[in-house]
Amino acid sequence: MSSVFTIENRYRPSYFALLIYLLLLKAVVMGLIIAAYNIHLSPDEAQYWMWSQQLDWGYYSKPPAIAWQIWMTTLVFGHQEFGVRVGSIIIGFLLVLTVYHLAQSCRLSERVSFWAAVVMAFSPIGIFFSFAATTDPGATLFLTLAIAEIARGLEEEQQPRYALAGVWILLGALYKWTTYILWPITFVMMLFHPKLRKLSIIWGVLISLLALLPSVYWNASHDWATFKHVGGNFYHPGRTGNVIDFLASQIGIVSPILFVLLVVSFFYLKKPSLVYLSLFPFVILFYFVTSFFKKMQPNWGDYLYPPAMVLIAWVALEKIRLGRLWLHLGIWLSIIGTFVALSIPWLQEHNVFSQHQISYKANPFRQSMGWERLGPALTQAGYCATADTFLFGDRYQTTSLLSFYAPEDNRTYFFNLNQQRKNQFSYGIRMEDCEVGKTGYFVVIENAKPESLHWYETCYPEKLHPYFEQVTHVGNYPLFTAYGRNVKYAMVFRCEHYLGTCPKDPEKY
Repeated sequence: MSSVFTIENRYRPSYFALLIYLLLLKAVVMGLIIAAYNIHLSPDEAQYWMWSQQLDWGYYSKPPAIAWQIWMTTLVFGHQEFGVRVGSIIIGFLLVLTVYHLAQSCRLSERVSFWAAVVMAFSPIGIFFSFAATTDPGATLFLTLAIAEIARGLEEEQQPRYALAGVWILLGALYKWTTYILWPITFVMMLFHPKLRKLSIIWGVLISLLALLPSVYWNASHDWATFKHVGGNFYHPGRTGNVIDFLASQIGIVSPILFVLLVVSFFYLKKPSLVYLSLFPFVILFYFVTSFFKKMQPNWGDYLYPPAMVLIAWVALEKIRLGRLWLHLGIWLSIIGTFVALSIPWLQEHNVFSQHQISYKANPFRQSMGWERLGPALTQAGYCATADTFLFGDRYQTTSLLSFYAPEDNRTYFFNLNQQRKNQFSYGIRMEDCEVGKTGYFVVIENAKPESLHWYETCYPEKLHPYFEQVTHVGNYPLFTAYGRNVKYAMVFRCEHYLGTCPKDPEKY
């Protein structure tokens, strides 16, 4: 009997091996969703792809790593949606393994480490990180590796390898500067744990600051645009807060049951490494308070959640009664909720359950829908890529989407009719440099009801007329239909003989 048990154990896969199997399955599913489902690139993803076509040391609103990442993946997989997003599948895979490593660094059991990784993998934020080509996954991966290094130092006799943590923060800050949050939190922890008080932390900080050099180099010749833009995000006079929406988004990012387990975990903290981990999701409280006074984007706290996954698994499995049951329910609720969210575009487009319609505003992917119709709409409007034609829009999002989804290669431009803040297109080749005397096709993309289209038909020709000899509204082309109603349009205007002038460049960053 005992020999049979021993043989069974010998061939029973370890928690880590099981985790690898689950992650491989998840990667295949995510690849299929990206390749075959109708959730196209978001405007920001299309913008980052455009950056990757002109590699540089920095860009208007972000450091350069996301452009470098997309350049590498599209070089291998081509300039298609899968090629743009496959890097996030890889990073999402590595991030889950890093959460496992983080739990191990805190000297938690293999079981807790496994479930912490599973929570990360199958929470809404973990699935999003394996799907979207944004700056958040890369920044979060390297920040989590750095956190693991400090946590290890709290649990072992030897000091943290601050130089290695500095390297991880350097790599993360090339995606997003929020990774520097590691240092102030570590300095706070130093006040209570003398073993962290090592002069080598200075080297770690200095190494991490090297990530600023590419952006500083780019900004020195571009009016310090990135620093002005980032600084401007902290203060927007006249804007109101969104506290309810922000709180709901944070609960949704983790899923409700798992979010409750995270809150409960704060009442059981004693272990130094876990106290350190708790300081990262605790920062979200600062974002929450700020949301009373200004609008906070749901993803602004994304990078703080991997340590929370360790706390969730630890408190559920080791501290509370029926915690394992609640943990499993939370994971399944997360998977089901994410599946429902992914299904909403299909349900709306195919008129399923029309007697219980889901509002189009509740579609979490509404900014990514309908781009497969954009190319045919332009062709129907008469656009053909030649040396005498070009495309342009009055939003950087529209310009980016036109660049990726237009039926043929052609230069696209941002034309700031509405005096919006500057963007990456403000520092590139402009229409007045290359397109004087040519015909442009101006595109406006809006989520709009049919009865509201008349305003665009009359307003935009008046706005465009000072810059062209003749402006003609060609047509309104539906891009997405929900329950039989057109809810998103591309409005196309043919603008003949560009006169070579442009709207005044705004001072807003």
